[in-house]
Amino acid sequence: MDVSSMAIVTVIATSLPLAMAVGVVYWQSRQSRLLLQQDESDGSAAQLPAERQRKRIEARSDRIEWLTVQMLLVGMVAWIAVVASQIAWDALRLTWIDGVILVIAMAWTVLTLRQLSVLWEERRGGGDGVRAEVAVARRLDGLQAQGWQVLHEIPVADFDIDHVVVGQSAVFALETKARRYGRANGGTEVRFDGQTLHFPTWSETRPLEQARVQGRWLAEHLEKTLGQAVPVVSVLCLPGWKVLQEAGADSGDVRVIAPADAAIEFSRTRDRPAFDADQRRRIGQAIHALYRIDEPSPR
Repeated sequence: MDVSSMAIVTVIATSLPLAMAVGVVYWQSRQSRLLLQQDESDGSAAQLPAERQRKRIEARSDRIEWLTVQMLLVGMVAWIAVVASQIAWDALRLTWIDGVILVIAMAWTVLTLRQLSVLWEERRGGGDGVRAEVAVARRLDGLQAQGWQVLHEIPVADFDIDHVVVGQSAVFALETKARRYGRANGGTEVRFDGQTLHFPTWSETRPLEQARVQGRWLAEHLEKTLGQAVPVVSVLCLPGWKVLQEAGADSGDVRVIAPADAAIEFSRTRDRPAFDADQRRRIGQAIHALYRIDEPSPR
């Protein structure tokens, strides 16, 4: 390897990790800004108390992070430029130890990038899930004005039930799922035929199974706790999507709805005998007890 080639390899190997780190921070900041813009333009996005203030704080945190990286970058680039100008490149010789160090640095950079990509996907998925649950919670909380009990994020055996609504004649166990969409990929409609969710560019059944399992668990728990069967309806809620009920949608044991359709869908159970006041009290106590707080047992 000639001198110029060695110089190029050395510069690239030593500056690549820094350049990638800067790129990652910039890309993350950009994604945060885009997500914030999406939330502001999405009519289904929920607004919690102090939500705008929280978003302003997050924006400032991203700005602080980016400015810190810029500050470190300026110092390191200046140091590299000064040192590089003093190197006698025509006398530069790389030993095998130098080669090993450079290879390790490159390998570490690649592995770190892979870990960052996994963490970013987990963070993005978790953030989407939180926003979806909050959006649904805001819609459901409005049902309390009709005398319905609404509870959120109920811990059970090895999972959480996102929302539970105690209606006039049935209990609803809701599983919320966040799915991103792009209008260029077919719009915001999902078709449900009772067995499968048909999104514009893919189909899936796992969310239906999750909702089904949670509803069955809650029904069994209430029957065991109260000593009588309680009708529990499994519901899958898809914020941001328009749900098209196709032929056969009512044949399945899971209902699929958009948050805005909750009140209408839940009213469909009024043909069943309504709970009396004592039943509603005992059902509410049995569900509240799942939060593992000191409450009297239902009687």
